[in-house]
Amino acid sequence: MHLIYGAPIYTFWDEMPLAGAMVVHEGRIVAVGSKNDLAARYPDAKRIAVDGKAITPAFNDCHMHILPLGIDLGKADLRGCTSVAEIQQRLRDWMDSHPDAPWILGRAYDQNLLPDGKHLTRHDLDAVCADRPIYLNHVSKHGAAANTRALQIAGMTRDTPDPSDGVIVRDERGEPTGILLESAASLVSRHIPKPTQAELVQAVHRACDDLARRGILAASDASTGWHDLEAETAAYAQALAEGAPVRMTLMPLFGAAKRAGWLDHSEQAGEATGFSPQPASPHPDLRWGAVKLFADGAFTTRTAALREPYADTPTTGVLMYEPEDLMERIMTVHRAGWQCAVHAIGDRAIEIVLQGYRRALEAYPRPHHRHRIEHAMLMADDLLAEMQALGVAVVPQPEFLWWLTGAYLKGLGARAVSLMPFRSWLQAGVAQGFSSDQPVVPGEPILGWRAAVTRTSRDGTCLNPEEALDPLAALQMFTVGAAYVTNDDSIGSLAPGKQARFMMLSHPPEQIADADMQVLATSRDLLHN
Repeated sequence: MHLIYGAPIYTFWDEMPLAGAMVVHEGRIVAVGSKNDLAARYPDAKRIAVDGKAITPAFNDCHMHILPLGIDLGKADLRGCTSVAEIQQRLRDWMDSHPDAPWILGRAYDQNLLPDGKHLTRHDLDAVCADRPIYLNHVSKHGAAANTRALQIAGMTRDTPDPSDGVIVRDERGEPTGILLESAASLVSRHIPKPTQAELVQAVHRACDDLARRGILAASDASTGWHDLEAETAAYAQALAEGAPVRMTLMPLFGAAKRAGWLDHSEQAGEATGFSPQPASPHPDLRWGAVKLFADGAFTTRTAALREPYADTPTTGVLMYEPEDLMERIMTVHRAGWQCAVHAIGDRAIEIVLQGYRRALEAYPRPHHRHRIEHAMLMADDLLAEMQALGVAVVPQPEFLWWLTGAYLKGLGARAVSLMPFRSWLQAGVAQGFSSDQPVVPGEPILGWRAAVTRTSRDGTCLNPEEALDPLAALQMFTVGAAYVTNDDSIGSLAPGKQARFMMLSHPPEQIADADMQVLATSRDLLHN
């Protein structure tokens, strides 16, 4: 048993929002209150005096990609590259340290940072290596770049048709340039050797250690089943059994859940007031969350589905399904009793998802469904009103404002002021859970927290400051709000009975906008050292 004191404890517990100390036993919070009172009540508790300015609940990244993060951490890091030459050099450096790798793999390629925002080509990558295939994930995870050898392995030529929900970018002669958008990327990526089970476990450990270092002690994988549902689940469970420090919620992809037979339903399941019985979890800190669907693409690749064309491209984006098809999938998830989470970024996509939720809820009422829209970026008044009416939660990524505001302004023009209206959602009573979508962005929760408070990007652009949140409200979206949208009542606040997942900050949380805020330690460090 431990008595923690020495800094104000922001509990986010309504009965005692601010405390001077708390008692923790076997990973659970026993009591919060004043140091003197708790010391008298628990005289045998080991004293831990913290050397920080505040203790708060740890971050909960309720929409990210845990395994992909762990795998990406083993690839060439192309974040921040502002020239083709810089990309080429980082790939050569990676090749030197991975001489036996059958594929040369890179992550977070972003053409928006290159001169004139132009994509590189397969010829640029051929200059790095023509003998081995090269495959670079786009920063959005909605596209890729490949060299000629990779296209050859995939059998891709000028005669290869675009998939229905993807684009093979071509030059003026009709030849593939090496840029692959949405599902077109999978035509190549499916030829990359799949990781072994040991490599999957190693990737989970790598991701969890990286998350814990940043104060993230709970996270949701928003695409479980992209590789193999059973193998991925086993890898997460094994990593937890071996001491991985992050409580994890798995969000199975619709196709994977359907193949597993989890979306079979009965009339009773559709009418239930809560969530249906889910598959048994192999570890207490491994949970099943919402079933994941996709409605559209991303702004950075101009594939998010819009009501009106992009400001710089005469298109309105890409819908992953015909509207009726998507709504039928939503109905299937809802009727089976699961929580549903749909990726929808553009206003057209959000509109269709809300239509699907309305149809499902009218057919099978369920008051505590907590259905989600992931990202929900480009809003309009009618969409906000419908979210409020249906009780739909949103899961945005404020860190996007820090990294990608420039790209949003290029693609959307004046409409960019309607992105992620945090304060309007809060005032309308729309539940929010903040997240990062890493490894799409670095996933630094301090940056995301600050962006929600300042709405300022790294180049100083402030996008609609009227939608900013105060520091504590923003932090609550990363903790209490994230726990709500994942339906996890064991974490989120520092209240008696909750799991003891907390962090120590270098400054009071009210100073997030101006201070060089850092996570000095977490409960993992303080309770196990």
